[in-house]
Amino acid sequence: MKKVLLLFGLFALSTLSGSCAGPSAPVRFDLDSKAVGARYVIEVVLPPGAAESGLKYPAVYCPDWFVLGDYLKSLPRLMDMGRLTEPFVLVGISQTGTMADWATARTRDFTPARPTDEYSKQNTYTPAIDLAGGASRFIAFLKEELIPRIESTYPVDPARRAFAGYSLGALLGTGLLAGEPVLFQYFLLGSPSLWFNEFGLILEFEKAPAPYPQAVQKVYLSVGEEESWEMLKGFGQLRDALKGKGIEGPRLKTEIIPQAGHVGAMPISLYNGLRFLFARK
Repeated sequence: MKKVLLLFGLFALSTLSGSCAGPSAPVRFDLDSKAVGARYVIEVVLPPGAAESGLKYPAVYCPDWFVLGDYLKSLPRLMDMGRLTEPFVLVGISQTGTMADWATARTRDFTPARPTDEYSKQNTYTPAIDLAGGASRFIAFLKEELIPRIESTYPVDPARRAFAGYSLGALLGTGLLAGEPVLFQYFLLGSPSLWFNEFGLILEFEKAPAPYPQAVQKVYLSVGEEESWEMLKGFGQLRDALKGKGIEGPRLKTEIIPQAGHVGAMPISLYNGLRFLFARK
């Protein structure tokens, strides 16, 4: 009897909303970037029925799709089943090739300069160390090439762009906060590698003009409890800098994820971050 009730309950849950069937199959296309001089593989995951709904959705841009994409694609269904978030569009940015190709591309694209101090040199992907420093070109790719393509093609709201970055991706996200404050309105920054070049991006953010963060709607910032001292220091510095810019209260959630190192904190930060940014009202 219990088994029958359980099966009935699962069936009822799956029929509460058509969206529980899961997101639409990703739309995949290649995009050659003139700004970077590289080819990217883009995947767009739309909510079910998005094309017919007449609605515009928040768009979450995810630069580490090569390794995070499979996990992130599972989240919209879970979020909808629990009625945890409003529907959103995922825009995954990836590369063709191997893990080594991905590591090379992210080192090139997510870092603001070549590593200068010994700690940064030791913790930068060695085969790509001479390519580091391309963040400004990658940001130009986002601003001038990818975002216009997405917003002219898919039902997304330009006033509700989100950036979801982890590790070096969150270092890039901090650079966006410092240098392109109105490009995105929502930020998910998981375990940002702010140690890069002796916490230089924190200093850049602190020196930026105070009024601009009013464009920022929400920021989620996390780190694993068992991460390195450098990671924990960067988390604390960015948390304090955000509050110093007036990004606090309901606009900011910071989280030290218990019993988690750098890899273990990743799925929790993405799940909790998306819940915070786009909680269902």
